[in-house]
Amino acid sequence: MSQKDRLGAGGRINRAIPLTFTFNGRTYQGFQGDTLASALLANGVHFVARSFKYHRPRGIVTAGVEEPNAVVQLERGAYTVPNARATEIELYQGLVATSVNAEPSLESDRMAINQKFSRFMPAGFYYKTFMWPRKWWPKYEDRIREAAGLGKAPETLDADRYDKCFAHCDVLVVGGGPTGLAAAHAAGSSGARVILVDDQRELGGSLLSCRAEIDGRAGMHWVEKIEAELSHMPDVKILCRSTAFGYQDHNLITVTQRLTDHLPVSMRKGTRELLWKIRAKRVILATGAHERPIVFGNNDLPGVMMASAVSTYVHRYGVLPGRDAVVFTNNDDAYQCALDLKACGAKVTVVDSRAQGNGALPAAARRHGVKVLNNAVVTQADGKWRVSSVEVASYADGKVGAICSRSRAARRTGTTPRRVSCRARRCSLKRASARRPVNSASRVACVSRSMQASKLRRQRAST
Repeated sequence: MSQKDRLGAGGRINRAIPLTFTFNGRTYQGFQGDTLASALLANGVHFVARSFKYHRPRGIVTAGVEEPNAVVQLERGAYTVPNARATEIELYQGLVATSVNAEPSLESDRMAINQKFSRFMPAGFYYKTFMWPRKWWPKYEDRIREAAGLGKAPETLDADRYDKCFAHCDVLVVGGGPTGLAAAHAAGSSGARVILVDDQRELGGSLLSCRAEIDGRAGMHWVEKIEAELSHMPDVKILCRSTAFGYQDHNLITVTQRLTDHLPVSMRKGTRELLWKIRAKRVILATGAHERPIVFGNNDLPGVMMASAVSTYVHRYGVLPGRDAVVFTNNDDAYQCALDLKACGAKVTVVDSRAQGNGALPAAARRHGVKVLNNAVVTQADGKWRVSSVEVASYADGKVGAICSRSRAARRTGTTPRRVSCRARRCSLKRASARRPVNSASRVACVSRSMQASKLRRQRAST
């Protein structure tokens, strides 16, 4: 089985362990360390879902928990999981997934006809249109719910077991990126009881998806060093594959730890998920940031992705999402995506709404032969089941320029901090972004001062 968009080398996947899986009845191959999303992209599969209401084609947009489109029905029978994000599903042998909200098939979805009548179906139209005669509403309701639903609820009892446990700590760090690791290391070195929570199978955060350096060494070498030191600290506990989903009063954090979801169904034994209720004296949120999209016509077509996601698939999974790309941006960071694509042999054009980018990344892109269009914007993407071309217009006078035929468009406008679902009052809260690697010394010093101040307050209270 050919993975036509898999790079010949690179990524944090284990190419020695191939895995077969099924998506929409077709068999594909990936590697250990892939997600379902990265394995699909490696096999050239971009059209994976339909939209909720108009049943428009949807593709993979991101590489993490923020994925809005690539929602699938995972497994069957007692083990089925509706509305699982393909970007969060770790690939395992024999995985079975299907698209949701598409009948009889993704390509031949009968409800796709809604697109032709979209102008007559504004938001909430069914609450006004189908109210008469009143006695017919139950019949209307059944049809509307069937048309608007996504995944299918399980029809048999859940075969898995679930458990809960309680823990207390001095410092709870949410996020295993460079900032979270530095904070946990500083707190642990001071003798504090520390719990580090991260939703990935391995620590590193943004360092998993880039070639950064910290303290003069490769980012992942630094991560391995810090992780090894943390593992030897008796009062430090690391919870991987764990999601902090609630922040309640008095620093009570609820965390779900996935123990067996990464294993084939036949190998799952014991508890599937463990619910942690953690009471912490101090909480540090180092969950990084989400990239914000730029809006343009048909920006929901399969093949339109976030720039940071493209870099993640290249560096972490060894996947080239497109060989002919347009990168639409209004800041310097997206030029890194262009450089990553160029290094893999892709043809890249950057559309920058600014008059000129004077930073190091734009200069590097030009040196490497990346075509840059300044004072320009992407106004529309075209294609049926995947973007085939984009329309670029001059930003100065609004005149439409040449239509560039490209197979993929990436976009970037900025970042928004990730957050734990929060209902906190009078809580000690520190926010830290792990968006880009930083020198660990400044972070360590900052956290150490906080721990020293905390100890001083306790000493004063005791006297």
